Amino acid sequence: MRDNKIISAGAGLVTLGAVGLLFFSTRGLPPSLDPKPHEASGWIMAQEAVGLLKPGGWLAVIQRDTSTFKHPESDVQFESFAKALRQAKVPIGIVRAIQLDPLRPLEAPPGDFFELIRKSPPGCVIVSFLGPPLLGQEQRRQLGQLGPKIIAFCPGALPEQIDLRVLFDAKLLEVAIVSRRDPPPLAARPSDLAGWFDLYYQKVTAANVARLYGPAGGAP
Repeated sequence: MRDNKIISAGAGLVTLGAVGLLFFSTRGLPPSLDPKPHEASGWIMAQEAVGLLKPGGWLAVIQRDTSTFKHPESDVQFESFAKALRQAKVPIGIVRAIQLDPLRPLEAPPGDFFELIRKSPPGCVIVSFLGPPLLGQEQRRQLGQLGPKIIAFCPGALPEQIDLRVLFDAKLLEVAIVSRRDPPPLAARPSDLAGWFDLYYQKVTAANVARLYGPAGGAP
């Protein structure tokens, strides 16, 4: 009887190994994550937040909740952001962690964003890792003159799906961090986070947002 159990256990391990080999032979190994571009975007958003924060104001953050749906890129980005704030001795006053389906487009819930803006007086900064505030006309009317400055991470094709010029005109954006459409070939790994940022992203403000929507169309 004992020999039968050992044989059964061994057969189970062999079967499991065969299944695993078949899976990786057809799907391939999970791609390795290069953390540097994500660290760079988190780092630059912290630099912008520190520069815009005024005495007496607080820093509020809207981020992805990765407890259920794992998203390593977001975790690396936020850890880099938080580290830079610790180095600058700037605390995070409010955190809104939003659970998102990874298969759905990146978007911060308008109601959460609206309440955060409404409760943030002048001098405060709101940093959104889930894109800009997509508020309705009635929500905008209720807000009136905005108090906080808003920094939003707008990766991928998001600037093509949302006209950022409208948000800058409405003072709903102070800084947007957008992806470069065609990053140059990586001849050598940059030596610092600023170099990684310049390689993959660019900072957009009201002064240069029109360049995103030039004759060629679309975001860079």
